This record gives sequence, structure tokens and C-alpha cells, in this order.
Amino acid sequence: MANIAKVLVADVPEEDDKIRDCLPGHELIFVRTLGDAIRALRANGYQLVIIGMHFDESRMFELLQYTKAMPAYKDVPVICVQCLEVGLAEAVLKNMDDAVKALGGTAFVDLRDHALHFRSHCQFLEQLATENSRLSAN
Repeated sequence: MANIAKVLVADVPEEDDKIRDCLPGHELIFVRTLGDAIRALRANGYQLVIIGMHFDESRMFELLQYTKAMPAYKDVPVICVQCLEVGLAEAVLKNMDDAVKALGGTAFVDLRDHALHFRSHCQFLEQLATENSRLSAN
């Protein structure tokens, strides 16, 4: 039986279906504001945190910093994502990945429909969710 992860998803509603498509079968908790995200994180129990680039008026980095400062989430992967079809140069996407990692995040992942590696990025999210749900069950 597959491991089911509890995943916090902080993003705009337009991205929900894409995240559901990438992580079918996992317990996805969606939040829309920084306040709601902080309350959810304090409740603990998430094996993966996903933060959208457009979350709460572009507060992705703020939530990333808050999450990684919490001892309970020190070893929990935090993935920042771009799902909306907004034109960004490859250099911008690369710099986003660098910035996310510099702040303690795991990666910045492009989940736009036309992204070259969309399916492999979904598999990466699935792998992180499954591995961490297995670890937290032990």
C-alpha cells in the first residue's frame, strides 16, 4: 500500500487542480493566506510543504523563511512552485531556484502546462511526499 503524506499547499486557487494532479491520493491541505499557513504549520504533521510563487500576493519567500525557522520543519522538504502561465525567462527560473535553496527550501519547480519537465517535476513531488510519509510513520 502506498504511503499517504499530509501536504500543506499554500497557493492561489487557480493552481489547486495542478497540485492535485501531481499528488493524487495524498492528503492535501490548501491555505490562501500567510496567517492561515502559519496556523496550519503550528498544528504540525506535514511531510511536505508546497508554496506557490503567487501565494498571498507573492509572499512565497516570507512563508518559506517562516517554515524553515520552525524546528518541526527543519528536515521537511519545502518546494516552491510556479503553476500559472506567466512568461518568465529561464534565467529568472534559475535564479528563483537559487533563492529558494539559499533560504533553506528544497527546490523551485516549474509546473506550468508547457514546462518541458512537467511530468518529471510531478514525479519529484510524489517521491518527496512518499519518502517523508514513510519516515514520519517510523
